[in-house]
Amino acid sequence: MSKFLLKPVLIGGVVGAVVGFALLYVSASAVSGSSGNTAIAQALFPYALAADPTLLNSPWIVLSLALLQYPFYGTLLGVAWTRTRRRAIALVACIAFMVAGHLGAVRLAHGSAFDVKVESVVFSHADEMVTGEGFMVLADRRIFAVMAFLNAVGYDDEAQGQQMHPVRIKVRQMVAANLAKSPEKLQAWRKYYQSKTFKNYHFQDWALSLSADYPFKRIRPNNELQYILTALMLNDLPEILNDFWVTSNLEQVWNAVKPDYIAELKKYNFEKMKRQVSFLWEYLRMKRSDAYVIVHVPDPLDRHFNAIGARYENYYYAVESPGASAYDLNVHEYLHSIVNPLVKTNYEKYKSKLGAYYQAGRGGPLFQYYQDLETFIYECLVRALDHRLRVKLEARDAVTKQVEAQIADITRQGLTLTRPFYVLLEDYEKSGKRFDEFMPLLFDALPKSGP
Repeated sequence: MSKFLLKPVLIGGVVGAVVGFALLYVSASAVSGSSGNTAIAQALFPYALAADPTLLNSPWIVLSLALLQYPFYGTLLGVAWTRTRRRAIALVACIAFMVAGHLGAVRLAHGSAFDVKVESVVFSHADEMVTGEGFMVLADRRIFAVMAFLNAVGYDDEAQGQQMHPVRIKVRQMVAANLAKSPEKLQAWRKYYQSKTFKNYHFQDWALSLSADYPFKRIRPNNELQYILTALMLNDLPEILNDFWVTSNLEQVWNAVKPDYIAELKKYNFEKMKRQVSFLWEYLRMKRSDAYVIVHVPDPLDRHFNAIGARYENYYYAVESPGASAYDLNVHEYLHSIVNPLVKTNYEKYKSKLGAYYQAGRGGPLFQYYQDLETFIYECLVRALDHRLRVKLEARDAVTKQVEAQIADITRQGLTLTRPFYVLLEDYEKSGKRFDEFMPLLFDALPKSGP
């Protein structure tokens, strides 16, 4: 390289590297946040993801490719800025070339990772659901399939002091027997599961974006995904799940335990659920803002006391493991659909104060499940509201004392905002304001020193 080109190449490369590091930090922060937002990474570093969207499984490859991109841009601009008679034309042409290539790569990166033919979910097995006005309870084959898969490939967790549900034991035994003739596939699936760092709720939420029955495929649009990074990194799971369905003869297993699921469906009380929804919105002093069909999904294949909420299309799902349901409205999970957007809108101004509680909760047994500030706030406020609603609905001294003891215990276990929120809800009740109007006042009234 001539001395004439060396200086602009070096300057352009160094400036590009600095810019690249800064943008890599921005995109990494977005991806690792509570929403797992990969849109920024796709926009800033599209070439690697356009070539192979699953590269996010290999962070060192992503890092290497990403750090080459902006130094290359800087080098091109440095060369175009060399002293020539047509410097301006060369620079404009170079910028146009880079912008066009970058935008094309962004489009490819977005499409390669998330091309989905959007369809409405169709529940075609009438005997596997019970419906009411605005409610449904569903024996969900998607949740069954993904949880049977997790149980087969290494998920053995159970709540302390609890035994696995009999249906879970039966499914595990039947699937293990059916897979005995396919040890190579089972080993490959175990390695696949071990390579992921997701919790069960990631898999369950993702499963609800699929078609309702085998063969499974993604049918819901990307803007409905709660954990978009999960969808990217589990892009190949529908194919694996379909192979697992056939290899483990999961249709046979499903038919063997379906009567147990249907028996669970019949225990739900739609009239009580309707009263609970009405009371909840009255308490919040807000007009109901959704028209969801609330779908409860029994899940005996999970550990005890787990539940998740997820919205796809016009359905709001509450997936409930043993012990997580009282066969009425899952107030906790439904509250998340209301509380999470309100917190997201209001908490930034109070981040420092809220962060003190978050830090104080570290080390608590419940804290481990909510290890970013935003989801920590969601959970604490939802638990406070859920318990307060129970006190107001049942209006008995014995219930009040029991709930206050539970709130104190939850707070001690690391969800340190729960009791402060619970206490401040009395101020909300006296205020006469709508809950969305009171939210900034709730944050403002928290003691600055933390718990």
